[in-house]
Amino acid sequence: MIKRLVIVAIVTGLGHLTTLFSLKYIATYINEDTVAFIGEIDSLSLFIVSIIAFGLQLSSTRNIALQTNWKKELYETQSARLTLALILALFGASGFFITKNYLFLIAPAISLNADYALYGRGKPIQGALIAFARIMTPSLVLIISSLYFKQQIVLLFSLSLFLTYFVAGLIVSYVLKIPYLVVPRIKSLKKYIDNFTIGIASFSLFFVGIGIINIMSYFYTSESIAVSYMALKLYMIFKGVRRIIVQSFFKELQDFKVALKVDFLAIVAGLVFLLSIIVYPEVLISLLFESKYITYTATFGILGLAGFISSFTTSSGTRLLLRKQDADYSKNLIIAAIVSIITGIAFWLIFGNKPYLIALAVLLGEIIISIFNVDSLNEKGYMKKRMREVIKLIVPTIIFISLAYFLGQNLYVFLISLVIFGFFVLINFRKQNV
Repeated sequence: MIKRLVIVAIVTGLGHLTTLFSLKYIATYINEDTVAFIGEIDSLSLFIVSIIAFGLQLSSTRNIALQTNWKKELYETQSARLTLALILALFGASGFFITKNYLFLIAPAISLNADYALYGRGKPIQGALIAFARIMTPSLVLIISSLYFKQQIVLLFSLSLFLTYFVAGLIVSYVLKIPYLVVPRIKSLKKYIDNFTIGIASFSLFFVGIGIINIMSYFYTSESIAVSYMALKLYMIFKGVRRIIVQSFFKELQDFKVALKVDFLAIVAGLVFLLSIIVYPEVLISLLFESKYITYTATFGILGLAGFISSFTTSSGTRLLLRKQDADYSKNLIIAAIVSIITGIAFWLIFGNKPYLIALAVLLGEIIISIFNVDSLNEKGYMKKRMREVIKLIVPTIIFISLAYFLGQNLYVFLISLVIFGFFVLINFRKQNV
């Protein structure tokens, strides 16, 4: 288990490392209005991904994992995705006249990328490699553009998104030995109707994260949106790591013991994420972004707390789907998304234009998802068993905090703290023979 996860983690980590570098460069060399616009473009691309996925990706991954005739299921799903994407591309034509809608033109390339099928077929390493390339390319474009093509950075970033999805789709089709192009059919859209419940859920989840930027940009200033984008981008990298952990053991998550171990790994990641932000804020924020963002430590800290709290229920959503509790899964995410959006707007009306309010809205959404998912699973002692696992992390946590207190905040102490924490976790895994 641990060997497979290490390989996936290394590959995924390299991809996210380039993302962090790109955030550093645009924070340093690009003005806040452009950063905010890049954030909206990035969020919009993920919005398009959510529309095309709309339940099909989750249900199809589940079916591909469980069915023998999985290629038929995949072809039908891809046909439906392409059909909807072509409709979105027609809408994208208005982008030549109305703001950012032109990004919808890349919808067909997004739809033809079937990388989700790799996880359903038990190929997490190949999936991680595809994800690495898909993350790395736009990040490198942002880095290079921030240095040499500042005026064209938004256009180049948009083109890089199209290129990565196009190439990723070709590679996936080669690995799975399936055709890249499929025939679009209007009738195939019925699959979206059949999976409407899950679709609304996955679409809602988008807004308990970076997707909230699309709505909050109508209320908050460019400065707040830029800061929120930076913080949420870091948060989504963390959630991406968590998602990789789940996808790496997708087929085995019906086993309670595997689910508990997956959640423990996520809790470890969540705790490190939180401690890094609240114990070494000056080191982490200066390293990843720019020193001026230290002023907004509260925004990063709130999202760190959101990551830690939600890590206790990392496998819960997938397990609800595997148990075919689609209605519960959808209800929980829809309520969470509504709460996040409404509170984000309400906070703006009551407290004004502060980026940490957007982070607080996301935190509330994550708490609701966790509470409702645990209730839906209805497993005796769910949180108690996970709290027992957290107790094992008390000693490395104390050491992590103590080093910062006695030796001060600097990069070397931070790295030593991470190594010691990792050493304790590794020892724990060896004792469990994972």
